[in-house]
Amino acid sequence: MKHINIITVLVCLTLLSACDKSATEHNLSRNNPHDLTALVDELSQHTNNTTDTPDIQPIITPDGKIKIDLSHIKTTQPKADLASYDYPIALDTQAVKNYAKAHHITNKQAQHSLVIGMASPEVLGKVLDQLKDGKYLGHRLTDGADMTLIINTTPDVVADSFDYVFADNFGKGLVLPVIIEPAIPKK
Repeated sequence: MKHINIITVLVCLTLLSACDKSATEHNLSRNNPHDLTALVDELSQHTNNTTDTPDIQPIITPDGKIKIDLSHIKTTQPKADLASYDYPIALDTQAVKNYAKAHHITNKQAQHSLVIGMASPEVLGKVLDQLKDGKYLGHRLTDGADMTLIINTTPDVVADSFDYVFADNFGKGLVLPVIIEPAIPKK
């Protein structure tokens, strides 16, 4: 079962409703709350649908720790050319301007970070498919120009890091650094 932080979903929906292009692609009207409800239902079905994902097992190391099997996570999607990338959030939106101002970065950096943040459930779900039996403790996205997804786990998970290239249409080709960060065992 995939777990998605409800705050992440709410932020994504808020930002998505501010995106002219994305709103058009999803047939959203900013004045019609029923369209947003339909999008939430669509996202829930997408993130909760486990029938199309086989039971993926992590790698168990000789010392009994769980290592995330990156062969089930990484995509074959090539990295996008950022110079010509067509972001689904307009550069001049208030969300981009507010994020840029709050984190003292350029609007272009803010635009990039917002799209990556909104697309992050794609990789988070893949990692969580392998973190069963309470191994997942939480996650966070770092703010600013160099956004990173940090996934906190129990101490019996192997620390790791990798770059994830998004394959889904939203954020396709963009790269998000991911860190698997196990808790330090208590002594």
